[in-house]
Amino acid sequence: RFVQTDLPTYSNESGDVYILLPSDTVSDSFSYHEDMHFGLINDPDGISLERIDFDRATNDANNWHSAAESVGFATPGYENSQYFPGTIAEEMVGLEPEIFSPDNDGFEDILNINYSMDQPGYVANVRIFDSKGRLIKVLIENELLAVSGTFTWDGTTEDRLKARIGPHILHFEVFTQDGAVSSVKKAFVVAGNF
Repeated sequence: RFVQTDLPTYSNESGDVYILLPSDTVSDSFSYHEDMHFGLINDPDGISLERIDFDRATNDANNWHSAAESVGFATPGYENSQYFPGTIAEEMVGLEPEIFSPDNDGFEDILNINYSMDQPGYVANVRIFDSKGRLIKVLIENELLAVSGTFTWDGTTEDRLKARIGPHILHFEVFTQDGAVSSVKKAFVVAGNF
């Protein structure tokens, strides 16, 4: 027989969570408090706390982080956005393809911006500049990232025009609440048919 029940509502300020075995033995427990959320979030209402690594201690406060903004601040039923098994990313940002043609022909119409961070807690600003260094698109502004993910650019500017054909620069800047800052610039090409 299968019994389905709704999960209880948890207090935002603090609380205790217990996982019980069918024998009512405690399998795991966790005490949380509001201060465990990412320090740059003003109001954590509706934002999930996610466990970073299931192989680390449950009650280690450093093993918990606010869910990423890029996934709607929650990942119910999916892998935690802040899951990080401890492997270091080889490259923070990669572009696919490096030459793309936003002409809606079904072939390489969007630029995929793949990122992989070395830990949770980064906030990103992602901007696109033309070959003369002029800002043409702000993709992301002060967004709390998952440990890894992908953004896409459809080749349109802030003015909703198609970007000019030619070389462009992606500027990917991240920072943490501790003041660590890192940035990467990547060149790519907007192509088109003549």
